[in-house]
Amino acid sequence: MNKTIKLPTECVKPDVRKLTDKRIAVTGGTGMVGSHLVAELLKLGCRVKLLVRPGGSCSQLEKCLQQQQAAQFADQIERCEVPLNNPLELGEALQNIDVVFNCAARVSFDAEESEQIIVSNTEIATQVALACLENHVGLLVHVSSVATLGSPKPGCDEVTESCELTSLKERSPYSVSKFFAENAVRRAALRGLRTVVVNPSVILGEGDWSRGSGLLIATLVSKGTPAYPSGVMGYVDVRDVVQAMLLLAVCDGAIGKRFILSGGNLSYKELFTLVAKAVGRRPPLIPVGSGALHTFAHLQKLFGAEQLNDTLIHVAIDQVRYDGSAVCRLTGMHYTPLEETIDRVVKQYLQDRIEKK
Repeated sequence: MNKTIKLPTECVKPDVRKLTDKRIAVTGGTGMVGSHLVAELLKLGCRVKLLVRPGGSCSQLEKCLQQQQAAQFADQIERCEVPLNNPLELGEALQNIDVVFNCAARVSFDAEESEQIIVSNTEIATQVALACLENHVGLLVHVSSVATLGSPKPGCDEVTESCELTSLKERSPYSVSKFFAENAVRRAALRGLRTVVVNPSVILGEGDWSRGSGLLIATLVSKGTPAYPSGVMGYVDVRDVVQAMLLLAVCDGAIGKRFILSGGNLSYKELFTLVAKAVGRRPPLIPVGSGALHTFAHLQKLFGAEQLNDTLIHVAIDQVRYDGSAVCRLTGMHYTPLEETIDRVVKQYLQDRIEKK
């Protein structure tokens, strides 16, 4: 659960209003993190250059702007269709830009998409970082993941920013792709680009209910479950991710560093119980081990379904805890209690389901 983080008495919260004077570009602005980021930038009074793939839909962004009371500022968005893997078009789009927030990435745990995920995420980060260098962009804020981090150091039970990944063996394709992407940003930093990297744990928030944590919440709310796997994972509110990105973007002490964003660590039993509580349902009572999960995955494949694979089983039983306190000590930020986040997200899902009928 959330733990109390003691802040230095001299800690002064950076003034995010400094961003209003900056020329800002956002990639991945139609996803969950990106759309919430754009909403907050607009409410600050910023103009935003939104880099989207040709023909890309902005429906999730539009919905987010409405939910976050930012729709009235939508005319401050300059939509720019550009393939992020095209260095010429990307370079042209980033001319005269001061700050780039790179939220673009493909997320998938489908084994059939393994190669595409690695190539796509690595190439996007590489081209964005190089374009920032070549166009003398003042700052690149890159959204990475805790999946790029190594195991806790001896004597510690939580992963910190200093835990380097030393082997890609048994890592998921998504983890490998984010590791390569973050290293592309690091290489650009060695060449003089000012960078800040954020490494969120599992992000909880309003958005696409058909994938990621949104799908997990939707499934738990719609169907419920009497069982739970044994794993433990870090979680963070999407609004906290955005707040951290904004604060770090105006904090000189953040340059060249990476920051874990994690509001607390929950077992799956705790997570499933909080969701059940939010909908007035009985909590899960039956623990499920790896053997049962592998058997279930095998049965799924026999019947032509492949939702549960080895990667997801590993995630379900792995017990990893993250320390997200460094950003709080530097910026004075406070995380939203996870119970509050889950309650809000569940209510939004129920509201969206009603409106869809």
